[in-house]
Amino acid sequence: MSEDAPAPAPNTATITLDFDVTQNGVVVIPAGTSIVVKKPMGGALRGTNLGGIIRMDYDQIALVMPRITTPVLLPATMEIDPADVSQIGGELVDFLLPKRAKEQLFPAT
Repeated sequence: MSEDAPAPAPNTATITLDFDVTQNGVVVIPAGTSIVVKKPMGGALRGTNLGGIIRMDYDQIALVMPRITTPVLLPATMEIDPADVSQIGGELVDFLLPKRAKEQLFPAT
C-alpha cells in the first residue's frame, strides 16, 4: 500500500459498479464508480430476514442497501443491474458469516 492511499476503513468493503445506475432513464451513477459498503449493524438490519440476506434474496438486499452504501443506492427508485446487486449482496454475506463458517467454506491452502 502506498503512503498516499488511505487505509481502508474497518468493517467496510468497496465494490466497483459494472453498469450504470439509472433513474427514469437518466444515468445517476456511472459504471466504474466505487461504492463503499458498510458492515450492517442492528439498526441497518431492522425489518430484514438474515436468512434471506444469506440466501441473496433480492428484496432483503434491497431493503438494507440504502442503509449501508455510499453513495446511497435506492433500489426502489433506481434501476441497478443484478450483477451489481449481487456484488453488494456478496459483501453483505461476507460481513454476516462468522469467521468459523468462512474458514469451513474457504479453507486456507
